[in-house]
Amino acid sequence: MKRKLIVACGSGVATSQTIASKIASKFEEDGVDYPVEAVDYKSIQNELPSAGIYVYIAQPDEDVLAKADELGVKVFPGIPFLTGMGADEIYSEILTLVK
Repeated sequence: MKRKLIVACGSGVATSQTIASKIASKFEEDGVDYPVEAVDYKSIQNELPSAGIYVYIAQPDEDVLAKADELGVKVFPGIPFLTGMGADEIYSEILTLVK
């Protein structure tokens, strides 16, 4: 099964959807075919096994970070995609992983 990039916030609707759309648009511009999905934080433990990249809004707890590490899921902050500050650097790192 193809891995995916997940973006998680409290509800999986507003903030995570906005960031997921921004990343998906950038992937499209760069010719990258990699699934991007917005999810709610409550389901993150169930989503991690099918993910390759996890972009968080609020700092994840230690259990989530440990699970991501165990599964080899790369974790990145998502707030820079809202503020624009540091987004290019993070996107560049993500792009390297998906190409």
